Amino acid sequence: MATRYRCTACGNLTRFDVVTTRRTRAYHHFTVGGELRVEDETVLDQRVEVVTCRWCGTGASVEVIDSAGGAVPAATPDVPGAT
Repeated sequence: MATRYRCTACGNLTRFDVVTTRRTRAYHHFTVGGELRVEDETVLDQRVEVVTCRWCGTGASVEVIDSAGGAVPAATPDVPGAT
């Protein structure tokens, strides 16, 4: 399930710029013509570095919310810029 965010400054629930760092393992399949097709990609590690509200531009007021719409305690996920 995808992480949901809410900006407490402007009320935005739908538009965020999210910067992540991922480490993956993938099977690269090259055709005889040299075209690449990536298959069986597995995410080994993923970290959210910054979340910024697309509407008002702040990151300080962005919080992670659960599927019911309630805020998740800040100590649960480490999301810089989120409170």
